[in-house]
Amino acid sequence: MLNLHGRRLAAFATRLSRRHAPPASSLLGSIPSGSARHQSQFHALVPRLTPRSPEGGLSEEQEVVYRRIEEDRGKTGAKAGFSVKNPDGSLVGPWNAMVSSPLIGGLVERMGSFCRHKTTCPMDLIEIGILVVGVEWKSQFEWYAHGKLALKAGITEDAIGCILRGAPAADASGFTDSQRAVYAYAKEFHATKRVSDATHQAALAAVGSEQGLIDLVFTMGFYHQICMTLNAFNVPLPPGVPQPFEEPVP
Repeated sequence: MLNLHGRRLAAFATRLSRRHAPPASSLLGSIPSGSARHQSQFHALVPRLTPRSPEGGLSEEQEVVYRRIEEDRGKTGAKAGFSVKNPDGSLVGPWNAMVSSPLIGGLVERMGSFCRHKTTCPMDLIEIGILVVGVEWKSQFEWYAHGKLALKAGITEDAIGCILRGAPAADASGFTDSQRAVYAYAKEFHATKRVSDATHQAALAAVGSEQGLIDLVFTMGFYHQICMTLNAFNVPLPPGVPQPFEEPVP
């Protein structure tokens, strides 16, 4: 049975797909899996990495990283309504890659944990930055997980839909003033690879401190790395979850 966040997301997907025509898709995908358009423009991602699990055998270094992710991200996922494990015991999303290369992966995992638990930037603003990165990369799993986390952080469904569509910050609905300032910051940064003084000052006031803005930038940079990992290795969504972004047909 879907939990509250799952039900909200499912309802949101239906409403958004009705309100906005393609190329925008809904939070969890707006094209029905049985439609001709789905069959011609979408294809299932075939994972490229070996699943790593205790049942399949892990090295000592891999075991350490696996257990840290299981303990830490397992709690985060459970609160937002998604599991960090596949039925075979391997980890979903980017975490299987971290286990597969445990020395660098362990460092990546630690940075991810600090970005989530030790940031001085408000979590709703962090999630806006992460979602903008997800749209930039059209990263299926990143959007799936952080759409849920964004709702939990207090971002409205309208605002999440605007981010997915790439709506200009000035025209976007559903944002608080602080959220809009950070959305404008993330959009401008990705579009121009620079940030104007006015946009910088507005985002600085929104997050509340210089350290908070640094944490936001560090976190967005971290999620570029995560999205690269997800896209490079065809990390799939959980079974039955529609893709929020179109995949090129091979």
